[in-house]
Amino acid sequence: MNRRALLICIDGCGIEYLQFATFLKRIIRDGYFVKGSAMVPSVTNVNNVSIITGVYPERHGITSNYYYDRKTGREIYMESPDFIRAVTIFEICKKMGLRSALLTSKDKLRSLLDKGATISISAEKPPEWIIKKVGSPPPIYSIDVNIWLFKVAKEIILKEDPHLIYIVTTDYAMHKYAPEHEESKRHIRGIDQAIQELVELYELKGRELLLCVTADHGMSNKEKVVNLELILKEHNIHSKMNPIIADRYVVHHSNLGGAVYIYLKEHKFVHKAIDILEEIEGVEVVLSRRQAAKLFHLDEERIGDILVLGEKNYVFGLVDQEVVKVSLRSHGSLHEVEVPIIMNRKISELEKLPSENKDLAPLVMDWLRRKSN
Repeated sequence: MNRRALLICIDGCGIEYLQFATFLKRIIRDGYFVKGSAMVPSVTNVNNVSIITGVYPERHGITSNYYYDRKTGREIYMESPDFIRAVTIFEICKKMGLRSALLTSKDKLRSLLDKGATISISAEKPPEWIIKKVGSPPPIYSIDVNIWLFKVAKEIILKEDPHLIYIVTTDYAMHKYAPEHEESKRHIRGIDQAIQELVELYELKGRELLLCVTADHGMSNKEKVVNLELILKEHNIHSKMNPIIADRYVVHHSNLGGAVYIYLKEHKFVHKAIDILEEIEGVEVVLSRRQAAKLFHLDEERIGDILVLGEKNYVFGLVDQEVVKVSLRSHGSLHEVEVPIIMNRKISELEKLPSENKDLAPLVMDWLRRKSN
């Protein structure tokens, strides 16, 4: 089988970053491009699982980076593949007798996504043979760690030549720098050049390549953080605010994001809480569990009593006052849902029109399947 698929998720890459990417602009011109949509909440785990399963969170079960288990009272990072209820592209490849590789900057994503992958490598815990080939990885809180990951991809292609590679970067650069910042330009140009080198390598090997590039979410400047839990308490409503964005990489976002689940101690206060939340500064959308599950295709069993989405310049978090000024870049809200969908082939060759990042999984598998029979 001569066909190969290279699927890339540039973490946090809103469309505005692409203005500094020369090679990807050429792909956009000659191939396929659409301003697509990510899943809501617009956070990493939710979207990466949709990208590799091709389904909404209501089917795959990942609704947050950070999960509150109401039955046990435990707070759990959603980093285990046991949380995923849908089949991944790696598992499909395995059943088809095809080799696949998962390359991630963050090890949390490697552990969450790698079920069925022939090869899985993260920049945080790389195998010794990779270090000997490309050197030790830069720190996870750096721009250069993503460039290092693409060097690993080149070695994997040369050594193993898997039929499918999924590459997931980290969004540290997007959290830290706006698109126009010189370091941000250096970052996206480095990724752009690295993608070009991988495509050229496939061409040298004579492979028929499907390249797909997307993002899990965008990024926005944030100016204020609001503590909804504290505000509800002042109205005698006791609640737990689950920060959907929360993960182990707190330097990125300080666990402050544009979406939160609210768990109420007493469910009878749901309607009253919604009325209060709708009037709070920085709140854009307030939905009950059922409304949120229906509108955004979420797993109703794994979300709070209420979903709150923020206005563009606001985030939510457990700060010590109702509203606190901040200066950071983050995501999670509806304002970070727009993402690029880029392919190196015309849509006529693929027969289906992708409009959401999750749509790439079936396209990739159709591409590989057609020449594997």
